Amino acid sequence: MEIRQVYYVLEVAKQRSFSKAAEMLFVSQPAISQQIHALEEELQSKLFKRDTHSVVLTAEGEKFCAYAKDVVGSVNKLLAAFGQSTADNKTLIRIGVFPFYKASGLVPIINDFFVERQNVIGSIKVVENYRAYEMLEAGQLDFVIIKSRIENANRPDIRYEALRAERLNVLISREHTLAKRNKIQVEALSRLPLLTGESDSHFFNEMKEFYERYGVDFNVAFMNTGETDIMLDMVQAGTGILLVTDTVAKQYENDEIAALEIDPEQEIMIFLAWKKSWRLSGAYTAFKNYVMEHFAAVQEF
Repeated sequence: MEIRQVYYVLEVAKQRSFSKAAEMLFVSQPAISQQIHALEEELQSKLFKRDTHSVVLTAEGEKFCAYAKDVVGSVNKLLAAFGQSTADNKTLIRIGVFPFYKASGLVPIINDFFVERQNVIGSIKVVENYRAYEMLEAGQLDFVIIKSRIENANRPDIRYEALRAERLNVLISREHTLAKRNKIQVEALSRLPLLTGESDSHFFNEMKEFYERYGVDFNVAFMNTGETDIMLDMVQAGTGILLVTDTVAKQYENDEIAALEIDPEQEIMIFLAWKKSWRLSGAYTAFKNYVMEHFAAVQEF
């Protein structure tokens, strides 16, 4: 039995959900499921009843949690005796990320940072740029990882660190005649309905500005809500196109969806950003340095 398994069981019991527990502990849902399954095998007892609607403790699970709370309390006392952070006083780092962040190589980097540092805990939220800036200003986020054209990363109150430059691509249904090409001319975008953000979002305004710069009709088909699975389904069905960066395009290109580079080439930057007035220290400096070092080393597709 490993101590992390004890924490996993308690968090699943608290959240009544494996996926919510994974979000709170900043690990993947399969990792929690595998560890709890291994623990149940070791104990030869089922700790949870699972169905499509809920997760609840069994009688054996209730007994386990009663002892597990004592174990966690003892571990916290042990850590505190040696001046170490406990489950109650870990440094919390709150991170905002862009939609499709899972396809960018960010997940293993962020996950590894927190796995390697038991004295910090992470919280992650998918936000678009305008909302990210608002949450930084309000102190609701510590860092944001955003995508933007370099000329638009210009807020005087924000510190930007460039992580990577990528080209803008079109995701399009392979049923469309243009999908047979390797590249798509900017002028052709006016014929393709665009799936974009809400009209007051940063992405909407950036794309509108891009279209207007080339004199292309801004043909919006649907204003999405940031649900990536829904957007990909709509592309596959031919409802519209998505404008995404290289890594995302290559990740989601498949038998139903094609990825085409835009000609002339359009560059988008990925930035790590935080409030300029905030003096980084301790775990926050470590997080900034870790992301900058490891994200730069991610092999592009």
